[in-house]
Amino acid sequence: MVRYCVMESHENKSLPVAPKNENEEVVIVPDLKNFDAIDYDYRSGLISDRFKTLAGSFLLRYNFEFVVYLNSDRTEHSVFWKFSPPVYTDYQATYRNDGIVSHITFTNNLAPMVFTTKSPKGVRSIVVCIAIVESALRRGITGLKFTKVTEG
Repeated sequence: MVRYCVMESHENKSLPVAPKNENEEVVIVPDLKNFDAIDYDYRSGLISDRFKTLAGSFLLRYNFEFVVYLNSDRTEHSVFWKFSPPVYTDYQATYRNDGIVSHITFTNNLAPMVFTTKSPKGVRSIVVCIAIVESALRRGITGLKFTKVTEG
């Protein structure tokens, strides 16, 4: 029985890179028309407001930080949230050639619903429980690909 999947970006659409300065929360962009189709951007580690609502129901104590994208010509804006789930290390894993986790063996039954793993290559994988996958699919969250993680 599959209990976890790796969450990956499905499409090549990505957000402009957010500011590197932690105090800056606003990114000025010329056009927001494609932002509605992005719910997760792996490169920048940002999720949409819709996906934040879903993730927040599973990560009750997680502190989401916002990043606002403003259209430079209009008063339109889109809100995204920094998303880097806590690192969990109580497991043994094997990884694909690209460094994404493919098999995981937990050393106890207390694994969180959402967590981050890091491969020996330094590649970060966000692992989510199947309940989040099913909820994301029901809500029409876009731009995500879920790959089963074998357990044993």
